[in-house]
Amino acid sequence: MQLTSALRSAARRASGDALSRPHTFDAIVIGAGAAGGLAAELLTRRGLEVLVLDAGHWPGALRWAAGKAVSTVANPDALPFLPPGLLYKGRRALRLLGGLRQPVQTDCYAWERAPTAFVDDIDCPYSTPPGRPFVWIRARTLGGRVVVPGHGRQYFRFGPADFASADGESPPWPLQPGELDRWYAVAERRLHLSGRREGAPWLPDSEISRELEPLPAEQDLMDRISARWPDAWPVLGRFAPPPDTLATAAETGRLALRQGAVVHGIKTDPAGRVRAVQWIDALTGERLEASAPVVFLCASCLESTRILMMSGLGGPSGALGRYLMDHVTIKVDGVGGRLPGPEAVRMEDGRNVYLPRFDARMGERDSSRGFGVQVYRTSIGGGRSFFTAVAFSEMLPRARNHVRLDPIRKDRWGLPVLHIDCAHSRFERRMALSQAQALRELADVAGIQVHHLSETPSVPGSAVHETGTARMGRDPETSVLDPDNQCWAARGLYVTDSSSFPSQGSQNPTLTVMALTARACEHALQRGGESLSVPERALTPEMA
Repeated sequence: MQLTSALRSAARRASGDALSRPHTFDAIVIGAGAAGGLAAELLTRRGLEVLVLDAGHWPGALRWAAGKAVSTVANPDALPFLPPGLLYKGRRALRLLGGLRQPVQTDCYAWERAPTAFVDDIDCPYSTPPGRPFVWIRARTLGGRVVVPGHGRQYFRFGPADFASADGESPPWPLQPGELDRWYAVAERRLHLSGRREGAPWLPDSEISRELEPLPAEQDLMDRISARWPDAWPVLGRFAPPPDTLATAAETGRLALRQGAVVHGIKTDPAGRVRAVQWIDALTGERLEASAPVVFLCASCLESTRILMMSGLGGPSGALGRYLMDHVTIKVDGVGGRLPGPEAVRMEDGRNVYLPRFDARMGERDSSRGFGVQVYRTSIGGGRSFFTAVAFSEMLPRARNHVRLDPIRKDRWGLPVLHIDCAHSRFERRMALSQAQALRELADVAGIQVHHLSETPSVPGSAVHETGTARMGRDPETSVLDPDNQCWAARGLYVTDSSSFPSQGSQNPTLTVMALTARACEHALQRGGESLSVPERALTPEMA
């Protein structure tokens, strides 16, 4: 994210001198990603003085220069100017070099587009049991993972079956039918979504700011799919550039922004109400604290759970750290023949054809769980086209998949790291076989010569859609958060990132994260008379 003059002013308001002594804000937001940025915007626009704490910091001149070299070579704009062989060897060499300090992050498909946005794995390690690997992809940068070039940028609503599955394998979300619709709209208006309203089964329509028509290659693919499977429902993906919510919050003049803030504790008063946030300055090691009656914890799924654990805010349920999920992914790559339309079309980041619940392509619509497929097909000139399809299915929420604080290992700042214990069950492995078969059929229908098709699910974490571990519910004996995303063990503390999910669905989680955040902001504002320094009032439609 580019630092605007307003963001620089917000950073000065949270500089070392400004926070050298305990300071009280109306609200503190931990994390500056999609959830944290939206919370900051909604709360500052309502008149609150808000402090945003983000762990990202300047990587140093040497790492910055190395990252710049990697992202320059990986930029698609370089394709016409560099020989393919040189480009491939250069990217491979730079990725190997990056692996010296980022052996996990370099596994991410988007790493080479913005290496310095990702954490240093040596400074920020984690542990896993033998034979149960987990790929934890982490971005510490303003805007979070959604600002990384190459990020999927897909935004889909959940449908009724995603909130209350009929198979009994996951608890229903503590929401009334249609309760999130208003808040989905709040997020969609800020994202300025591109796409279409298509009335597809399982995929509720969104508010679209830019109506699109399929490109010739997309229309050809959609026609082929519909001819082969009349019950399939191909749609244009709904995508958007990274939201500018944090910059908008800064323009109010009521935002203070502290980067390099490694949060390690959230304090409560004797009555169990949130009181303060503690952090370590990533560069100096100084320990700092700020107070607020409302805190939004949006540090990302596993980071938020780690902070709750370090703060002792698990509550009585034993659910904190349990029910970790990540999408099960299967991918196919290949090339095909000439496509209709112009040659070598440069696609917008995020543009694709989406196949919701492609598992039901033969008309079986009674299954409560399945998978969707994102398909990317573009002309690359010379009579060839490039084809990539990725199928995403959900992982069941099982207590066996969990995280805990490692009793031995520490990070660079002396804080306990996470021990992540997660593996696919028989259900996920069966679903992966169905996904692989579907992608074979899809490639055949598209006339694709397959170069690679994964036959087994990717290592958990590889989808970069991790959810769960601090789930919401109606009972403090079975959940960490209440139906308003407020922590049972710390009133005034809202956790609105994907750690709050009771189940996963097959859609990308970001839009639902943003909707939950907007809804929780209204709840915090309605409590204004008792805890905030502003009059009690909900978000108005104009503000939303």
